[in-house]
This record gives sequence, structure tokens and C-alpha cells, in this order.
Amino acid sequence: MGSHEGKRAGSTRSALMRAARGEFAELGLAGARVDRIAEAAGVNKERIYGIFGSKDKLFDAVLVDVMQEFADTVVPLWRSHSAGDFVGRLYDYHRERPELLRLLVWEALHRGDDAHDVDGWREGHSRRKREGVAERFGTDGPFQGALLALALCGIPNWINLVPQLRRLMLGDRADDAEAIRAFLIPLAEGAARAVAAPHAINTLTDPDEEGAGPEVRAAVGDADETGAAAPGTNGEAARAEGAPASTSFNANAVRVEAAALAEGAHTATPVDSGADEVEAAAARLRRAQAEAEAAKAALGAALRDANTAGASANALAKRVAGTVSRPVVLKLLAD
Repeated sequence: MGSHEGKRAGSTRSALMRAARGEFAELGLAGARVDRIAEAAGVNKERIYGIFGSKDKLFDAVLVDVMQEFADTVVPLWRSHSAGDFVGRLYDYHRERPELLRLLVWEALHRGDDAHDVDGWREGHSRRKREGVAERFGTDGPFQGALLALALCGIPNWINLVPQLRRLMLGDRADDAEAIRAFLIPLAEGAARAVAAPHAINTLTDPDEEGAGPEVRAAVGDADETGAAAPGTNGEAARAEGAPASTSFNANAVRVEAAALAEGAHTATPVDSGADEVEAAAARLRRAQAEAEAAKAALGAALRDANTAGASANALAKRVAGTVSRPVVLKLLAD
């Protein structure tokens, strides 16, 4: 095959993949029609069978392609700075790009637990995920790592997957993405702490621990500068610039509860009164760290709202001078 013919075949394949993505995401494997896909791609439907072999194999190719696109876009859980950071990004991704979740649900409805693979990519990706999460969080083997990954992914995915239930439960705040994200992040942190090994927890929450992410260092550093991050920060920057305040669930309370759950999961029976004091001090530190992270997330949401409404980064940095530094403001605006 000449280079021109090869390019044309590649172009045809890409056009079919784009058309099939929308068709399968909307109608599923059973409801999709090859003639509609071919028409949308501007080719004869026989080309589908010539390139892919069948409608089922076209679906497999589309699903793996969308999964690879996701894997290339969202930093995986085992490489994220924290479980909350991953869940927040996962929530945003599927809220803005619903095709992958829809395709996975259609696959489950049509095939049950039979996950078709393409060139072993899905099996390899799943294995890396199991092993990576187990090592990152220090779980008791890949099985526990896989359970943690499934549970953390389920937290934001279910909310995105069932908009009708989200509307019934949350009413007119069903599309309040900032509030939902602010609730999900500490929930994920608490879930991860409940099953992670102590050293893995420290790298997620202790700024002095080797491997701690910059968000942890910045959040705890900001709290150290001010004594404590104010729970009421959310929306103040926006109101100062005349922008609408960002609304949220009580993220601080959620983080404190998540930390308390984690504390209960990891607290050993004290051997003496000195151990009691150590455990109590450690619990206070965990709560302070959780509150600092929640306050920072709330401040970031307020800053982004104000910036969207027209407030400049410099003006916002001046508003919060003495609380956080200008570089931290710029980073929060970029998140």
C-alpha cells in the first residue's frame, strides 16, 4: 500500500471512530446502526466491515480509544498528590466528557462482566492500576488496591452517571459543581486514610514527609502562617470584587468527619497514658490538616469565581495578602 493510500485509510478509520463514538455513547451497542455511522463519517458502510470486521469490534476499538484518551488526560490515582486531588479531577473530567461512562454502562448492559480487550491494553492498564494503587497507598496487596481504586472512582462517577437521581436528591443545586467537588474531595481523603498504611497516609497529609505533594505542603504552610484557615473564607474574595459568592456544602465539617473516620480505623489500643496523649495530639493534627485543606479548596473556588467575574489575579492577591502568597493565589487560579 502506497503512502497516499495509507493516509487515506487512516483518515477513513479516524472518521469512522469519531462517528461511532457519538452513536455508541448515545444508543449503545445494540441500538447503534452501522449505516448511520458510515453516513456520519462520509463513507460506505462496507468500509466498517473492511476495517474493523464487525460492529462489535468497532465498539471495542472505540471504547479502548476513549479509555486511552482518559488515561492520557487524567493523572492516575497512584501518581496523584492525593486521593482527593484524583477524585476532584475525575469528577470534572466525566462531568465535561460523559462518553466514557456511558460506553462502559452500555458494555455492561450488553455483555455483563465480559470485558472485551484490544491488544491486551485493558488488562495491562488494570494490572498497572491494581499494583500502582497498592504500592502508593500501602494496601494489603493488589486486591485491596483494586477495591480502593474501584471505590474512589465510584464516588464521583455515580453522581455523573445518574443525573436524574442527582436532580431528585440535590434539587436546584444538582449542577453546583464547585459544591459537589468540595464535598467529594474530603470524602475521598477519608476513604483513602481508612485503608492506607500509616506511611502512605503521611505522604498524603504530612508536609514534612518525603513524597508529600505540593498541595499538602502549601495547605499546611498556609495554615501555619495564619494559625488556622478560616472556614468562612469561601466566597469572600468574590464578594469583595462584586462577584457572586461560591456556594458549597460544609466542606470543613466533611473533612473533619473523614479524618475522624480515618483516626478510628488506625488507632491502636494505647498501652499507657503517654500513648493516649500521643494519639490525641495526632488526632488534633489530622483534624487541623483536614481543615486547612478544606479551607484552601474553598478559597481556591472563591478566587476562581472572582477571577471569572473579572477580578485580576493581582487584585485578588492583594485581597488575601497576609493569608496566602501571590504564587499560591496564581496556583489556585490555575487549578
